Amino acid sequence: MTDNHTTLHRALVLRLSGAPDELPVATGALPELVVLDLRGLEPLTAAAARSVHEFARARTGEGVRCHVVVDPTGAGAQTLGNAGALPLFADLERALTHDGEPADATGLLDQLESLTRTLLGETTVAAALEQIVKAAGIVVPGADLISVTLRTPGGEFTTPVETDEIAAELDQWQYRTGKGPCVDAALPDGPGYVLSEDLAAEKRWPEFAAAAAGHGYGSILATELLQAAGTGRLSGALNIYSRDAHGLTDTDRHVALLLATHASLALAHTHTAELADLQEAQLREAISTRDVIGQAKGILMNRQAITADEAFDLLRRTSQALNLKLVDIARTIAVRHGELDPP
Repeated sequence: MTDNHTTLHRALVLRLSGAPDELPVATGALPELVVLDLRGLEPLTAAAARSVHEFARARTGEGVRCHVVVDPTGAGAQTLGNAGALPLFADLERALTHDGEPADATGLLDQLESLTRTLLGETTVAAALEQIVKAAGIVVPGADLISVTLRTPGGEFTTPVETDEIAAELDQWQYRTGKGPCVDAALPDGPGYVLSEDLAAEKRWPEFAAAAAGHGYGSILATELLQAAGTGRLSGALNIYSRDAHGLTDTDRHVALLLATHASLALAHTHTAELADLQEAQLREAISTRDVIGQAKGILMNRQAITADEAFDLLRRTSQALNLKLVDIARTIAVRHGELDPP
């Protein structure tokens, strides 16, 4: 890791590059604001993200505020968002000049502004929804799992975008039974948003709640995607799962509403042909995902002498530890397992 220290008026800027295991400990008196410029750190590992948060917490305890500059559409921003709440900024000038405003609010405005610019450049609804899901992982601190539910005018439900296949699995529980927060919020005459603060005690949708709690999730917020005027339009919901009971706050709900509004604007321009392409691509991806996870499970079962459930649990835990999608871990094992053979 390398670092360049540039002292500005009432601020210290740390520009970092490389692959740090831990941040440097600054010596001497610090100004009231420290800005960490992480745009040179891609990809940002989960361990590095934790170091950033530990550094920020330590400085906060010393009466110093910390702002972070990171590409809001990159993997580093999502990693930081998954590790916990931090004021994230899209550029250095914003991080330096907004030190008189509440950092969290300023960072959020920066991220939403950047998201709007990014969405304007997307040419397909699939790409726009990917950006929405990525943004939710950044600006909603309690978000551990995110998906988008779409409902066709004919009443068919699908999950075209998610951060992990477990989200698609939990959504499918709801689609099969016709009961669940994602289904309720996606209905054209739905309640606007549906919140379950404690899935372990949830009585409205017992099958889904049991499945979600069994996967370790304690709460969920499903926010309606506003339906465009006219008939034959899509409806849907932005779904945010948290591992903690009561893990989603009123602020998270308001932010989710803003994100859902962005997604609604993207869907307003969706045509039937594009939806068909999206659903076909999702089906192909689902089949491919099941195949590659099955291959990886088989390899692990053979090498480790473990059961199928134990193999999947190993993949899941590795995914969480490395902050990578389970299917990406599985694909690496399936494609490169020969490299693990003893010479």
